[in-house]
Amino acid sequence: MKKAFLFFLAIVATTMYAGAQKKMINAAQDALDKLELDKAWESIQTAKNSDETKDNPKTYFVMGEILQAIGKSKDSKYASLSDNPIIEAFNTYQKALDIDPKKKYNNDISLKLPELASLSAAKAISYYDAKNYDKSLEHFELVLTIEKNPIYKNMIDTSMIFNCGLSAVNAKKYDKAIEYLKRVAELKYGGGSTYSWLRSAYMSKGDTAQATAIMQKAYEIYPNDLSVLVDLVNFYLTSGQVTQAFDYLNKAKEKDPNNVSFIFAEGTLYEKMNKPDKAIESYDKALLIDPNYFNAYYNIGAIYHNKAKSLYDSANNENDSKKYSELLNRADEELKKSITPLEKAHQIDTKETTTAETLKSIYVRLQMDDKLLALCEEMHKLLPQNESFAKTLKGLYEKLKMDGKLQELKTEMGWK
Repeated sequence: MKKAFLFFLAIVATTMYAGAQKKMINAAQDALDKLELDKAWESIQTAKNSDETKDNPKTYFVMGEILQAIGKSKDSKYASLSDNPIIEAFNTYQKALDIDPKKKYNNDISLKLPELASLSAAKAISYYDAKNYDKSLEHFELVLTIEKNPIYKNMIDTSMIFNCGLSAVNAKKYDKAIEYLKRVAELKYGGGSTYSWLRSAYMSKGDTAQATAIMQKAYEIYPNDLSVLVDLVNFYLTSGQVTQAFDYLNKAKEKDPNNVSFIFAEGTLYEKMNKPDKAIESYDKALLIDPNYFNAYYNIGAIYHNKAKSLYDSANNENDSKKYSELLNRADEELKKSITPLEKAHQIDTKETTTAETLKSIYVRLQMDDKLLALCEEMHKLLPQNESFAKTLKGLYEKLKMDGKLQELKTEMGWK
């Protein structure tokens, strides 16, 4: 009798323990209902690690709910509970389905999925904006996975497929990007933009043949899409195929004759063809449309500056003193022509150092001390840590015997 009694006690104890573990699932659910997510998480972890409830589908259903709530919560104190709650929520729901032969939780989980998809999409956008493209892709792909659930009735989410393609391109997962982008291109989603991203993916892989074919196909399908034409112009421009670039540029100009970018591009093409005077004509036309077009002013100045440099180089190689002087004078005249457009560019963007440095070298070459002093003082005030302008300023103060200014500059720069 004594042994039988002890056996009975053992059965009772085991039953009580199992009951206690099942209570932890209920405790987790109760805490979740009250949005006490830390308590819910602690309780469900106990249930998950118990032999009696680790294979209970309800454990993972409730855990999925808690993870989904963590992913949704704006309260930062719950952020440490899971590094990736939305992805983990889906995986946990999947585990519940896998160990649930009676499919008891299928419907309940299906009803949870639309909100989880929305959370994942929002998180993907957040990661994309933060330039964390791997995480962005992971969450956009989760949306597509969720949308395979029968509750979505075979829906094709073209925008989400496109987003996966964009994230994949930026994550440098080009094969995956091509897979997604080709799919949406076939579905006529995104117009020329889809082909532009597809071309970018092929180019990043080094497959110029496919990139060319893609843009040609885009033009066949969307001949009136300006973005396609612009992409073709840029593609042929950067690859040095000037004739093809001009062909598509002229077609683009026919559709939008006052587009300053097209006229500017025409100028750059003329430069590539070694026709600087024609390039300047195009840049001047661009400035008639947009008088504050920095790049047009800069390129005009650069053309004259490069002409001057070529003449200076020729002079340095000339042994005849008379020819040397002639070349030097011609070079100085070309250099002077570069001043006005470069000064205009500098006025538009005062902190752009390349233009300012070029002007500084011109003023030094042509001994224009007044302009040089004004420029260096302006740039030193704007960029006090830039030693190039500060050192030139120091030399000027010494040359012009501006002792007070010189001492102020030395103190400011920490020079002895």
